[in-house]
Amino acid sequence: MTNAPLIPAKTAIESFRDNGYRDAASAISEIIDNSIEAKAKNIKILVFEKSEIKANRPMKQISEIAIVDDGIGMDETTLKTSLQFGNGTKLKKRKGIGRFGIGLPNASISQCKHVEIYSWRKSKCLFTYLDIEETKKSDKQDINDIVEKDLPEHISKEIKKSDNGTAVVWSNCDRIHIARGETLYRRMSRDLCRIFRHFLDDDNTYGNKVNMIYKVVDGNFEHALVPNDPLYLMKPNNLPGHENEAVFELKSDNNNPREGKIELAFINPITNKPDKSDVFFRFSFVKDKIWRKYTSKGSPFQTHLKRNAGISFVRDGREIDFGNFNYFVIYELKDRYWGCEIRFDPILDEIFGVTNNKQRVRNMGVLNKDLRKDYNITDEEVENSPNLRLREEITKRFQHFRNQYLGQIDKKAAGSKLNKNKSPTIADRIFKKRKVLTRTQVISQTKTKEQIDQEYKNRLKQLAEKEGRTLTEKQLNELVEANRKLDVDIGFNGWSGSQFFTTEIVGKTATVYVNLDHKFHSKLYKSLAEELDKTNIEIVDFMLMSWARVEDELVASNVELDTFVKIKEKWGQILTELLDEQDRTIN
Repeated sequence: MTNAPLIPAKTAIESFRDNGYRDAASAISEIIDNSIEAKAKNIKILVFEKSEIKANRPMKQISEIAIVDDGIGMDETTLKTSLQFGNGTKLKKRKGIGRFGIGLPNASISQCKHVEIYSWRKSKCLFTYLDIEETKKSDKQDINDIVEKDLPEHISKEIKKSDNGTAVVWSNCDRIHIARGETLYRRMSRDLCRIFRHFLDDDNTYGNKVNMIYKVVDGNFEHALVPNDPLYLMKPNNLPGHENEAVFELKSDNNNPREGKIELAFINPITNKPDKSDVFFRFSFVKDKIWRKYTSKGSPFQTHLKRNAGISFVRDGREIDFGNFNYFVIYELKDRYWGCEIRFDPILDEIFGVTNNKQRVRNMGVLNKDLRKDYNITDEEVENSPNLRLREEITKRFQHFRNQYLGQIDKKAAGSKLNKNKSPTIADRIFKKRKVLTRTQVISQTKTKEQIDQEYKNRLKQLAEKEGRTLTEKQLNELVEANRKLDVDIGFNGWSGSQFFTTEIVGKTATVYVNLDHKFHSKLYKSLAEELDKTNIEIVDFMLMSWARVEDELVASNVELDTFVKIKEKWGQILTELLDEQDRTIN
């Protein structure tokens, strides 16, 4: 009796087609991986179209895709394994972006029914192929023979022939549901340019430069792939209007063990012995001048940032996964202005849960105190699990830098709103009618005009700095004149402690400062200020300015200022307790 094969090719091959490649970009990425592993300097994606009659008229349709490189090429032994499922030359190696031994065949048949491979070294070109229909119709379990065969002329004439190289050719592309080559480029270039950004930029410190070209043959369409960097630090890049400029700044320090480098102890899966490997956490913010420049949600700049809002997991220079991983709400407008990247080596694949098609990391979400409590995760479990230790470190760093970023954005936004707020003007009309002596009036009488103007100027310069702009002397003088007319105003600052607002005399104006670091601001004031209808935020402003006026009048009579300070401190403490309890109730 003949033993049955472990994996019957004729029935299993259809299952392999559904092995989780999301789209053409992810499948082509696998082929590019092989080219980079083969030390290619140039990779060309050639798309061929043919005319077909549809709806009684001729239409262009993708007929063939060829990915050609000038890498080291393959010998006969390597070529034999290239179309085997679960085999390859790097199965036990943990260097480079390859490893799993399924990329080329699985990626190819996920998009097409017929794949051919041409690989040459000097004058000798070897050929093999895999055809799904042929495999299904036969009982053949073996790969096809390796034969000598020249690269087809319609492909060879589109490339600069190199001494060595490989071409992977897809035809009968039944899974690519896009008719035109130009449309395919627009659909997948964003992902390809992000996945391989470290191989496309001019910096070779993390991924050597590879020239990648996409061309629709006979279609007058050819583009070089340039980096799509979610950290917005690379040059060149494909951000509209800033193609040769970094618009973000790196805020984390790679060498700082509290910010960048995470030294991870683990059991090496190859040697089965204790080992260590470094993971690098990187975080960037938008530059002030750039943040101030763009306000339109519908601009190409904003659209680009919106599509790149996420955390990028990068394995040996190649992005594996991108998303929010429950670290933040992905549709929040403010989360467009930072970037986060986590770099790791292939030796940590099991800890990061890298899938065999290199499209996902698994079990890499948030791990904070609340989740540890919910899932009853002990200190001992965290200590003994590299995955848990890593997630906890990533969570701490992400929350630290994102909170730092949001605080800066809030301060800049608060400064920009200040001059647009009608609340002080309305309050001023009422307070000027009250013929009552105030503390502000008493103190302002002790200052010269020059001292009053300088206080206003100092405050206005601070606000402008937070907004990322510089005021001219003329602008300063105009704003000083406007501020001098106000009896009361609203300002913003951040400080530790329980007070959610405080009062201060600036020039001859009683100014209420809202604490940007208090939950009152993040849970109420900020959301009301962002509403199109400003009625509700004006009501809150009136409440705060009413307090300021009461304080201003009573301190001028017979009430100690320290009394109001104590009340604000106690009020803030109680308000914090209430807001914390609300959070616990909701969550």
